[in-house]
Amino acid sequence: MNNYKISRLGLQLILVHVIFWIMLVLPPFLFRYNAPPNRFTEYSLYRILISNAFLALLFYLNAFYFFPSIFKKRGLWIYLLVLIAAVAGMWFLSQYIDTELFPGKRKWNRSIFPNLISYIFILGTSCSYRIITDHLKLQKTNKERETENLKTELSFLRSQVSPHFMFNVLNNLVSLARKKSDKMEPALLQLSSLLRYMLYEGNHDRISLNQEINYLQGYIDLQKLRFGDDIDIDFTVEGNTNDFKLEPMLLIPFVENAFKHGMGTLLQPKIKIAMVVQNKNLNFKVENDVAPIGESKDASSGIGLNNIKRRLALLYGKLYSLEVKEENQKYKVDLNLEMHD
Repeated sequence: MNNYKISRLGLQLILVHVIFWIMLVLPPFLFRYNAPPNRFTEYSLYRILISNAFLALLFYLNAFYFFPSIFKKRGLWIYLLVLIAAVAGMWFLSQYIDTELFPGKRKWNRSIFPNLISYIFILGTSCSYRIITDHLKLQKTNKERETENLKTELSFLRSQVSPHFMFNVLNNLVSLARKKSDKMEPALLQLSSLLRYMLYEGNHDRISLNQEINYLQGYIDLQKLRFGDDIDIDFTVEGNTNDFKLEPMLLIPFVENAFKHGMGTLLQPKIKIAMVVQNKNLNFKVENDVAPIGESKDASSGIGLNNIKRRLALLYGKLYSLEVKEENQKYKVDLNLEMHD
């Protein structure tokens, strides 16, 4: 696909050059065609072609050698001397062709000034062409560098999710081990499934929403094995989730945070997770009870929240909104995503 795009851009550039030279060469033919008989016989085919051949040579020499290699590296004065020498050489060579190869064709001596105007026009055009192409290349390079930096940052942010998740899950397993619970084996099996998802799906750019839902459900089931009936969890999904895609492990930090701060606060804390999909829009809400004022909170939750905010900003730009608030001992997250191509 990338090679196709490059070849397509190359063909477009060639087409632009062809159109430019056709527009430059064609007017003398049209002028000669409409001229009265026996007038402007100087505009013969060979002179038009030779004249424009010199102009084309000057254009490409300046655009691809004189301007980038001499002007940018050796300065303006050397560059001007080279241009003067090139223009003078081409003018004398064209004079030689007219007088030696085609004697008797010219009725009058050619002045340098009309040709000088053509040379100046071509030099100005080629300089403009080179400046514009260099600017576009620089923009492309900067964009590629920016994209690469964003990928690196996203990779780093995503890598932070896994250790954070593992720390929470291992706490669950330690709790079950201390109780010598018979739920230890299903918990390990559930953990194996989650790790498989992290290993194989977590490296993809985007996955289906159904895969992310299964991952969230697996994490919730693992937490239920630990807390049992001590917690009230309500997880609902509405809408068509088959066609929606998003980045992997994008929603789990909000659910982790709900369990972290929703436990140990009330006799039976509640966590409510609601997902609604409408066309290309996803609304994801998480609500949980929070610890009373004065109870210590894990500082890593702030790190996790900042992490996910940065990921959302990099991935979705203006295509998302996130509202996080705490009121009446309730911690509420309201995330809206618009699926992008």
